[in-house]
Amino acid sequence: MALNLLPDKMSNNMKTLLRTCLGLFFAGMVLPVFAIDAALTTIVYATPDKPYVEISLEIEGNSIRHVPVDSLLSMASVEVILILRAEGTEDVYNYEKYQLVGKPVNGPKSLVDIKRFNVGAGRYNLEVQLKDLNNANNIQFMNTLFEVNLGAAVYLSEVQLLRQFYADNGESAFHRNGFYMEPLPFRFYDRAAQLMVFYAEIYHSNKSITDQNYMVRYVVEEELPNGQTKLWGSGNQRKAPSPIDAVLVQMDIKTMNSGNYRLTVEVRNNLNEVLASRQMKFQRSNPLLNMDEKALTTEMVKTEFVQKLNEEELRYALRAISPLVRLGDEPDMLQTILKNNDPEAMRFFLFRHFVRVDGNDPEGAYKQYMDVAKAVDNKFHSGFRFGFETDRGRMFLRYGKPDDVVRVDDEPSAPPYEIWVYYNFPVTNQRNVKFLFYNPSLAGDDFVTLHSTARGEINNPRWERDLYARNAGEQYDGDNYQDATQMQRNVNRNARVYFEDY
Repeated sequence: MALNLLPDKMSNNMKTLLRTCLGLFFAGMVLPVFAIDAALTTIVYATPDKPYVEISLEIEGNSIRHVPVDSLLSMASVEVILILRAEGTEDVYNYEKYQLVGKPVNGPKSLVDIKRFNVGAGRYNLEVQLKDLNNANNIQFMNTLFEVNLGAAVYLSEVQLLRQFYADNGESAFHRNGFYMEPLPFRFYDRAAQLMVFYAEIYHSNKSITDQNYMVRYVVEEELPNGQTKLWGSGNQRKAPSPIDAVLVQMDIKTMNSGNYRLTVEVRNNLNEVLASRQMKFQRSNPLLNMDEKALTTEMVKTEFVQKLNEEELRYALRAISPLVRLGDEPDMLQTILKNNDPEAMRFFLFRHFVRVDGNDPEGAYKQYMDVAKAVDNKFHSGFRFGFETDRGRMFLRYGKPDDVVRVDDEPSAPPYEIWVYYNFPVTNQRNVKFLFYNPSLAGDDFVTLHSTARGEINNPRWERDLYARNAGEQYDGDNYQDATQMQRNVNRNARVYFEDY
């Protein structure tokens, strides 16, 4: 039964006038500090019995007031009114009023919701009213038109962009076909996004496709300033004709530049004829990708993850990246920054370093690297300095885990030593690269580099003499004491055997 929210005795003209006046009245009350920023999508899907419209709503977190729930967390809540009308009528086809309440968070966070209404064939107008329950003057009105006409031929639903998805058999409105799917109504992928994901459904292809399979093709194009487009990526999926089928695609967008993009999804038969297609536009923000370092400013850094780090964490992280800072005047600059104790300079240097590592996700690169650095610190900690500041720690961070390690502690004529072997060494395009570390002081576990075959690292032709210097006597190999680089073979001198055989 249709519902009418306004008095029955009012004429349609009077109802329209009243609605307009109310809208203008409420719009005039919006405070300049807050103005609800929201995005809305409507997509028509179908069950085997009848179609329904899925309404996805996103309210930007910074546009609504979050009130404290304790000393750290705050939360927002918005009253939502959905009014669905058949186009051209005043009767309410469906209606829902509810409170959309966010979870306690430590900063403004967007609210996302999904509602579904059963609908019949026809055209509809959806009216949406939003009211910030923590700021009664912050009100927003939205409306959108959509059509329900699945027809008898192949039908491709509108495409829904997703913020995230994962396998989950839950039963909320966010769950579909064994997945949790969070929509992205703003159609905007920010710098933190690494994947673009979209979803669509195809109906009754079995009624109009006689081939054993058909193809779903998708194309992403960048919109250029001159009105032209540039292909960014594409792909396809083969499907067997069926009453209902789903399309779920993810594309890596870490290297996607900032800009406007167009996504086209098509259903094609085996003759490559287009049977159905949908197109939508979206935006990508990736300002740090391929950025000229000169354009990076301290002001930009103030909104980045490094602002959350205290001075102790900054110093630890900067010392952890020191093994990788090797070119030009960078090492001297890093030492000066550590010496001057300027937190902002520390933040800038640290952030710039990880922008170089991954301009799309410097925070992710930082977290991943620091997990390794902390493990290296624990493994090679010598008691005198951090483990990543020892020679073995530095080499581990520069080149990764060795493929093989030989540890010798019991040769009476040599201090403890280790030989690391890298079978493939892409840094210098070498193979079978080796490092020899030893502990001449016998203090703790503080091994130092004695020799390496890696280009750019210590290369010591006399390494064997130095390793066995304590008990060498006159047992050098060859007649020329001054030029000898090796020791005479001995059951207590196995380092060269290990070094050459691995």
